[in-house]
Amino acid sequence: MKKKLMTSAVLITFFVLSVWYIHHTFFFSPLSFEQDDITYQSWTDYQRPMTLTYYDLDGGRTSYQIEGDEEIRSFFKAMKQCPSSAEGNEGEQVLGALRISSARDIVLEAYFYNDFWHVLQKDHERLEITQKLEGLINQL
Repeated sequence: MKKKLMTSAVLITFFVLSVWYIHHTFFFSPLSFEQDDITYQSWTDYQRPMTLTYYDLDGGRTSYQIEGDEEIRSFFKAMKQCPSSAEGNEGEQVLGALRISSARDIVLEAYFYNDFWHVLQKDHERLEITQKLEGLINQL
């Protein structure tokens, strides 16, 4: 009986410490992480602290930086909800650039144009700038 109780205590302690470590080290949980065109890397590549930097290239070259988890999650969510866009003009001017960095590496870079945006690391279709995403950018 004592052996089973000790084994249970060790397993529960290991489980609690594992959950604590994952929550404090990684931005995403392995159970809730969805890999797609925006979050295309492994969930382990998104290590805390995460930093989102938006470069406003229209007019003055200013940059805005946020480090709050909830604000960065809002950007990820808004970006994932953007539908595909019709092809834009090749010669359009870049109005902004977005970079999301983890503790180890850059996990997302994107260029923003007038009506669309695209991820630089992944060669995929252009995406529309939705009102929700535009609102988040304008709040910076």
